[in-house]
Amino acid sequence: MKHGSLQGLIYLSLFACIVIIAQALLIIFKGEAFCVDEGCKIVEALTLISPFYFNLLGCVYFFAVFCTAIITKCRSGIEPLLRILLVSGLAADGVLLGYQIFVAHTFCSYCLLVFLLIVILNILMGFRQLALGLAIIVVQLFVFSLLRFESAEDRLRGLTLDNGTYAVRRCSDPVKQLYLIFSEDCPHCYKVIEALEGCTQCEFHFNPIKKIGVDLLPGLSPNEKYLPGINAAALKILGIDTVPVLIAKNHDGLTFVEGERNIINYIQNTCFGGMPLVDENLSDLFKTEDGACSINENCR
Repeated sequence: MKHGSLQGLIYLSLFACIVIIAQALLIIFKGEAFCVDEGCKIVEALTLISPFYFNLLGCVYFFAVFCTAIITKCRSGIEPLLRILLVSGLAADGVLLGYQIFVAHTFCSYCLLVFLLIVILNILMGFRQLALGLAIIVVQLFVFSLLRFESAEDRLRGLTLDNGTYAVRRCSDPVKQLYLIFSEDCPHCYKVIEALEGCTQCEFHFNPIKKIGVDLLPGLSPNEKYLPGINAAALKILGIDTVPVLIAKNHDGLTFVEGERNIINYIQNTCFGGMPLVDENLSDLFKTEDGACSINENCR
């Protein structure tokens, strides 16, 4: 390795340390980092740790490069360690670059400056070193492009319980629309489904929390595009961890009924004639879990 390139690497890594220390001091004394655009704030808002600690890690990295370069200048046999350190930094910054492209959908100008400094440090080690680092980044960006960076809740946003309905049992002129959230593994759910047999005054939507077999609800036309994840997400939002759960649409909101006994009482008095046994206010939520199965455990 040429003496001039090694000298330039020492000065540049020291300069990078100074830049990052200045940024960290700005965060401490002003409460925010310096950036020429809004991209930095957007990226910072998406990270799990404070920007100060990111800068602290960056400072430690460049100081390690600085020290290793000085040792390499004085002693032989240390150069491979310096190369590994530099290409590792390029690989790590490649992950941050991919995050900005595919997740944040914006660029942090300060992050790009740090990335540029690491690229130049690798160039000073020779173009073979740079080629190896860039090859790693290209692979990283390719893998990023194949991934979907959103939670199940994000994918289900904007969808309704109708999108989670496996099948519908209809009757002429229904007085109420009901959604039964259930599990194929729950014996209490089977008893509720049996209680729904025959034509009633209600329209029943069957919403399983997982994919079910076609023989579970014979005689009904299944919706092959139904999304059971919607039903599981609905229970999570409501803070309910048991099935069966009945959701009734009312003119003034929704009624939630939990447990086998409560649900059967509700449908017998609402859908088979007579007066309902439950108050149908929006805030009603049956907490009784008599005749219910946990969605996280096997129920017998």
